[in-house]
Amino acid sequence: MKKLFLYSACAALIVAAVTGATSCKKILDQEPYNSTYTGAYFKTELDAKTANAGAYALLRKALLNDMSWHTYGDIPSGELVCDNDAWHSAITSGQFTGLNVQSHNWNWQQYYQILQQINLIITKVPDIDEGLFNSESKNHIIGEGYFLRAYVYFYMSRIWGDVPLKLEPDLDVTTVKNIPRSPADSVLDQCLADVAKAESLLDWGYTDESQRAVRANKGSAYALEAHIRAWRHDYAGSEKAADQVITQGGYSLLDSMNYKKVFIGKSMEGIFEINISDAQSEGIAIYDYDGNLNQAGYTMKDPYITNKDGLQWWTNTDYINTLWDNSDTLNDVRYRDFFHFPKLENNGQIIKYSNIAYVSSSNMILSNNLPIFRLADIMLLRAEALVALGRKSEALPLLNAVRERAGLDDKLISDDLETIVLEERLRELYFEGQSYYDLVRTKKITVYNQHFPSEQFSNGDPSGGWLWPVDPNMFKDDPTLVQTPYWRGKL
Repeated sequence: MKKLFLYSACAALIVAAVTGATSCKKILDQEPYNSTYTGAYFKTELDAKTANAGAYALLRKALLNDMSWHTYGDIPSGELVCDNDAWHSAITSGQFTGLNVQSHNWNWQQYYQILQQINLIITKVPDIDEGLFNSESKNHIIGEGYFLRAYVYFYMSRIWGDVPLKLEPDLDVTTVKNIPRSPADSVLDQCLADVAKAESLLDWGYTDESQRAVRANKGSAYALEAHIRAWRHDYAGSEKAADQVITQGGYSLLDSMNYKKVFIGKSMEGIFEINISDAQSEGIAIYDYDGNLNQAGYTMKDPYITNKDGLQWWTNTDYINTLWDNSDTLNDVRYRDFFHFPKLENNGQIIKYSNIAYVSSSNMILSNNLPIFRLADIMLLRAEALVALGRKSEALPLLNAVRERAGLDDKLISDDLETIVLEERLRELYFEGQSYYDLVRTKKITVYNQHFPSEQFSNGDPSGGWLWPVDPNMFKDDPTLVQTPYWRGKL
């Protein structure tokens, strides 16, 4: 039964993902649901909508689990110092193995739970009678499935490189087979194929404003395509996809006075984000009911979290000094609104996500959405692509629009516009789960994080030590599995 956990990840997640009442392990301990069950389930619009909601719920759970979104996308970049947290402290130095690194960071099982749910949607929803859909577009739900599958595989491939590519659901967990890791190029090819289908099925805009950004639309799909193509250094393709988002999506930058609303969520700047709303009984716990600190409070203390006098993660002053000189700190709204004394050694707080709701005096939660893609990101990504294509004059208006919103002066064409755009991305997207991938993509990780070993980044690139190892426990029941090349013999 253990091997089934690797890739099937519970055929019954349709209901469990929404209710949260049953864990995957418990489901596997029960009698497996088979093709008869899934065939009976996918019969109505409500079935499709419930399954779709389950996929989003599973994605939210995976990205929030032990703050994995930040663990993979921010901590290795050098943005933070984690000295009071031995586990994450090792990761800042590229130490993705060892006793102080949690082995679940090496384990991709939870992402295959999401993919099982998504593959069910892609396979089963097309067979539901079109006439049964009244409040929801059947094509839109299918398109969201393709978008989510492309996003999950892209997310995984940036972490592990080669990953098993599974495109069909397991309708009967008793017949599941392990499959080997597919080359990263093949995985990304599939991501682009899926995102093209999503683009063809999804619409621009939202008929229901309450779903803005928290459900994927055509703009979300083009934003994902722009990122996938940039990751592959297909800057011509990335520029075209980003241009579609900017010119056709109906998105707009919030002004500097309202900038913080971007991170509360559902703003006109949001393209795709993970919904976290205390009004819907959601939220990232700061304190549990016993008054114990949870990970969401790692970057904040008094005066933002009452009676908390220490930080587990704080701003890296060297990194901050590289990106903000003294003149910028006086004018940059991002420096002012998203940090609390960031240049104060061992005490700089990140307050980008500080929309705190008090459920009770001992139960505080963060009610900030996680911004996966937003307009400023895509504008700067297109600027990066244009610079790489030698079209610097076209890149400047995009770069300067982001800078002007932040309160900074315009930049002019220079020989080092590539670095200028990169550093603007690092400022704009600080602690948004993107910086490490930006620095890997531009091959600048050892420039901005001097604790990341240069030999680890270059050795065996693109299968080097910037990728994560695979959990050795997964090898016990899967003879097809091989370790990430750099980490062979190191665990």
